[in-house]
Amino acid sequence: MAADITDKVKTTSKVVPQCYAYTTPGVPAHNGWTKIGYTERDVDERIKEQTHTAGIKYKKEWERRAVFATKPYESFNDKRFHAYLKKLRIPRENMTEWFFIEPNAALNKFKDFVENHGMITENDADAVESYTLREEQEEAVRRTADYFNGHEDAEFLWNAKPRFGKTLSAYDLCMKLKAKNILIVTNRPAIANSWYSDYKRFFGLQSGYVFVSNVDGIKDKKFVYSHEDYIKQYEKTKGCIEFVSLQDLKGSIYFGGRYNKLSEISAEKGITWDVLIIDEAHEGVDTYKTDIAFDKIRRKWTLHLSGTPFKALANDKFPESAIYNWTYADEQKKKCYWNSANETENPYADLPRLSLFTYQMSDIVRDKAEKGIKLSDDDIMEYAFDLNEFFRTDDKEKFIYEDDVDKFLDALTRQEKF
Repeated sequence: MAADITDKVKTTSKVVPQCYAYTTPGVPAHNGWTKIGYTERDVDERIKEQTHTAGIKYKKEWERRAVFATKPYESFNDKRFHAYLKKLRIPRENMTEWFFIEPNAALNKFKDFVENHGMITENDADAVESYTLREEQEEAVRRTADYFNGHEDAEFLWNAKPRFGKTLSAYDLCMKLKAKNILIVTNRPAIANSWYSDYKRFFGLQSGYVFVSNVDGIKDKKFVYSHEDYIKQYEKTKGCIEFVSLQDLKGSIYFGGRYNKLSEISAEKGITWDVLIIDEAHEGVDTYKTDIAFDKIRRKWTLHLSGTPFKALANDKFPESAIYNWTYADEQKKKCYWNSANETENPYADLPRLSLFTYQMSDIVRDKAEKGIKLSDDDIMEYAFDLNEFFRTDDKEKFIYEDDVDKFLDALTRQEKF
């Protein structure tokens, strides 16, 4: 039966990544401008989707496979080519894919790009990219800014699934708040790379902020300064984005530890931070020792970022007006109802279609769970299933209960009744 079903289900389709360019000769406002887009479908069909609703006649200028011509021979999308044009100082119409460049010149730039992978001179390589937030990101930023501006010592939670774009959105929020001093704390130092990458890619020194960190992996990278160097060079002219790990914070004598470091962060020795961002707020943060550490940071506002803030929600730590939720279901809805006539590609198109199911325990297991464990004649402890505990991993990212996880997945995928 399984083989018959597999034979009938089409599991793959041919994908050809392509960049294309077209002009609209009948639109005077776009004289001298070229639209440069990307699709994995038929180019003419994609262009018609963008132009037919307005009754605009277009002229397709060129289409080329979006694959680099030199090693590594990987594919790319239009955003990478757009960033290359940005570095070359090619003017772009705000929030669109229209560039002030003739089609043939754009094609020559495209040919250069597939050869050089977008590598240009050192000065141009430092240019930042423009960005446009998605609707849900804009809403999260707007609601949070409104809440912060209306409340003192306010805390706000972004309960958002992975790939929401929390780093870029959080940076955008800080810009809108005109925050001067921003402190980012996480229980996972590896996240530092994403905060640094988005800073370098979209903001840089020209944003008016200096990226400060002593976290291993990024402390020696370009545009990353120590707090001492920031004080010497930029304190009077630029704001500060300081990134620290929770481990380092709790290791400081100013936060209950043994080491003389991070004095600039504490309320005792340091400044008042405009925004404290607690990334992955559910991991190692909801503890008494951590609460004491955060109490020693003087700040105006606090933003919590988490995809699984179960404990905070269960304890009613945040009022409903101080929570922004973005779930897999929300994302799937956006994917399904995206208007194909939009000039930009659907940002949700590459996401897989998800089917959500509930899992019901068998009667035998449920009856046993309800009886609990008899510890003594008068003491019976109830069973409690903890999903986080069941899928817990060790320091090598291996499942602690690997055999049980395998059995669970086998039951879901191989037993006919499921």
